[in-house]
Amino acid sequence: MLISKYSVVLILIFCMAFLLWAITFETDASEQKKKAIENMFEVNLAVKKGERVLVFTDDHKPEITEEAKLVAKIGASFGEIIFFKYPSTGQPGIEPPKSLWEKTFGKNIIKQIEEKKLMKRILDKRITEDELEIVREIVKANKQDTVNVVIGLAWFSTSHTNFRKLLTAAAGGRFASMPGFDPRMWTTAMSANWEEVARRTIGLKEKLSGAISAHVRTPNGTEIFFDLTGREFRADTGLLDQPGRSGNLPAGEVYIAPLEGNSNGKMVIEPGINPWVNEQSVLEIKGGNVYRMEGDSRFIGRLEEIFSKYPLARNIAEFGIGTNDKAKAGTTLLELEKVLGTIHVAIGDNSAFGGKVSVPLHIDFVFENPTVVFKFPDGKTLQLMKDGNMLLD
Repeated sequence: MLISKYSVVLILIFCMAFLLWAITFETDASEQKKKAIENMFEVNLAVKKGERVLVFTDDHKPEITEEAKLVAKIGASFGEIIFFKYPSTGQPGIEPPKSLWEKTFGKNIIKQIEEKKLMKRILDKRITEDELEIVREIVKANKQDTVNVVIGLAWFSTSHTNFRKLLTAAAGGRFASMPGFDPRMWTTAMSANWEEVARRTIGLKEKLSGAISAHVRTPNGTEIFFDLTGREFRADTGLLDQPGRSGNLPAGEVYIAPLEGNSNGKMVIEPGINPWVNEQSVLEIKGGNVYRMEGDSRFIGRLEEIFSKYPLARNIAEFGIGTNDKAKAGTTLLELEKVLGTIHVAIGDNSAFGGKVSVPLHIDFVFENPTVVFKFPDGKTLQLMKDGNMLLD
């Protein structure tokens, strides 16, 4: 079949137009990414000239290492940047290696901790509360040695660690945790209007304050009762601009540590939105702990190994509600749990946000289309969501 000159010209025009669109789209995305990173330093973390900012990553995914390098490069115009990479820990909630502690707290603090023979106990998560108080006093007395800001772009989360708690609570540092990061988030959840996210998140926290229980149902069969007696909701707004503040970036959630020993029900965990599983899995909950599992044999086998080593890891650790209207499904759990209209439940460590369980594990599971009802001491109830639709803003 012969192609006319007219047809060839049309094809060439189409190709040129598509190429121009592709170049424009890539340029726009690159500018959006740059703007989001600049906003992270300027708005989320409010970095000031002269402040020391540690950007760390691990070697789990080379593309994330490159993102961390880009963050460090752009951040150089905001503060004094320190970049550090370490071998992957392979699991969220594990204390990072001593080398990162030295970069963060300085060799003098680490030397004093070692002289008390407490460094290894911290890294192994075997330290007692009395021993941890000794470490806190060392850090407080020498907090001028610590960095001012930490941006954690390691694949596995360090949020639920003594490393993070000592930096923020004892040294007054600011900490942005970005585990499992996906570069697409720069143009989705990280492009949010952070003042608006903060307004929505804080407003929701205030509405839920004082709730003594929550009942969650989803269309796939998930149904859980949480005892919230005596526990306080926390707001992850993304504004980490004050001394001692920490949170995820991207941010946007209200979360709480349910009372240990009192949660009951079952979680039906779907693949796709939960990267931990390849097929639908069920975790049954009794007395605040996971007691029976079925589904993805690889995933369940891994959990059984962890549970046998750390029995406290069965703990129902967290109940959270997403509040970021720019967060989208399709990237990683870090963004998924922030999606407006979803809830998430975690097992393992909750010691970082009002709970009593300290264990080297914290895994979140996301649930879509939930119906959520809260109960208050006076017997009144509040339906927050119905089939994933927020009834309150």
